[in-house]
Formats: sequence, C-alpha cells, structure tokens
Amino acid sequence: MNINKIILGSIVALLSFAIIVYVIETDKSLFQLLIGFLIFIIPIIFISSFQSTIPVFILVLFTAFFAYGMYKSEYYDTLYGFLLAVIIGGSISYFRINKYKLFSPSEYQKETIVSKESD
Repeated sequence: MNINKIILGSIVALLSFAIIVYVIETDKSLFQLLIGFLIFIIPIIFISSFQSTIPVFILVLFTAFFAYGMYKSEYYDTLYGFLLAVIIGGSISYFRINKYKLFSPSEYQKETIVSKESD
C-alpha cells in the first residue's frame, strides 16, 4: 500500500472526527449535519465520473437552490454535513476503483481458439 494513501486516509479520518466533535461540543444539530451529509455525499462521489456538462449543471443548480433553501430556513448546521460530505466523498472519489474491461464470453472463446491454433 502506498504511504501517501495511508497518510491521506489518516488526515481524512482526523478531519471527519474533528468536524463531528466540533458539532457535538458546540451543541450544533446532529440531525442537520446528517441531512447535509446524506444529500451531498452521492453527488460528490460521482461528480468526477460525469461525461457531459448537463449532469454537472444540474448538480450545481441543485446545490445552489439547496444552499439558498438552507439559508432561508436557517439550517446553517447542514453546512457541516456538506463539509463532511466533501471530505469523505472527495476521498472516495479520489481513491475509486480503476476502470476495468468487462468479461466477454465470446471474446474469451475467440482468444482461446486463436491461442490453440498458434500452438
């Protein structure tokens, strides 16, 4: 395992711990933290896998409307959930599983026949 991944994983864990402890110690709303985290974790994880600008536009527009709604409803503690989602979701997106070629039975049969003929 790469030492940089270990260090970055430790930093992500410590930052997440610090945010959660800060929210608890300052009597912020854990419910609002959870709402902000759940709403933003999935889009942040998959933002780098979007292939066109339309999904990114929709995501940014949704985020702007949600931020405005949070501001108008005075749900300021959801920003801590958003921050937690950025930290955890960003690291998941960065360390995602690499793309792989899907297994094709027909291709396998062709390669087997070719390899038998060459022997």
